[in-house]
Amino acid sequence: MASLASPSLPLFAALALTLVLAASPTASTDAEFNQAVVGGVEPADPKDKEVQDAVNFAVRTYNDMNNDLYLSRPIRVMSASQQVVAGMNYYLKIKLGRTVCTKDQSDVADCPFYKQLDQQKSVICNFQINTIPWLNQMSMTNFNCYSA
Repeated sequence: MASLASPSLPLFAALALTLVLAASPTASTDAEFNQAVVGGVEPADPKDKEVQDAVNFAVRTYNDMNNDLYLSRPIRVMSASQQVVAGMNYYLKIKLGRTVCTKDQSDVADCPFYKQLDQQKSVICNFQINTIPWLNQMSMTNFNCYSA
């Protein structure tokens, strides 16, 4: 009888392991899958320092590239999302407004917006910013703007 008990122990252990694995939640729901996709685009908090750095870089680059004599600054960040790549991609939708400061002035943060209706100008821009923090690199890989 001892020889019959010996083979049943491994069989019992295998059965117990199968039951434990079957009972554990290995399959994810659609909501869990959407939240944990590696390399997927997910929402970002516009108040995070890294997102703010990307916003500031996008606005600075926009001001350098456009032909307006006046600086623009963010009215509000309409949306922000991020994607882990070899670094991080930030996808930003920002409403920008024209300020009274010309481009030869240095600090856009303190520049007020135009109050006269005929001088007011706002645009909505979609920016894609790529950062590689360990190399201290940031670049704008894509952007487009349209009148608001």
